[in-house]
Amino acid sequence: MNVLVADDNEVVADSLVFLLDCIGHHAVMAHDGETALELLHAGAFELVLLDENLPGINGSAIALSLLDRPEFPRPFVALTGDSESNEELARLFDVCLQKPFSLETLMRVIEDARSNSNASCLLAA
Repeated sequence: MNVLVADDNEVVADSLVFLLDCIGHHAVMAHDGETALELLHAGAFELVLLDENLPGINGSAIALSLLDRPEFPRPFVALTGDSESNEELARLFDVCLQKPFSLETLMRVIEDARSNSNASCLLAA
């Protein structure tokens, strides 16, 4: 599975890319919203992990700009350190992973994304 990991925290992004590569996926990273959007326009991804608090263009703005465009990947998974639930995140993203999240939770999201062609079937983590 081709995965885009967009997180401004380099340790988080590097760790997720390393982990995804180790389990047989191809992961590409971005550390800001503009780069994430450029990569989305240039590549084919089956799963997108977007930090909500990206510099430049935040994760919600990226998801909103691509929401009704079928040529762009779904599902979108929000990564956030905010403990407050947000209705906007729930509307724009198929899953919201609260940092820190467990490897088991991430694996469940990946498996759901791989096995379901309908992204709305993803389990909430």
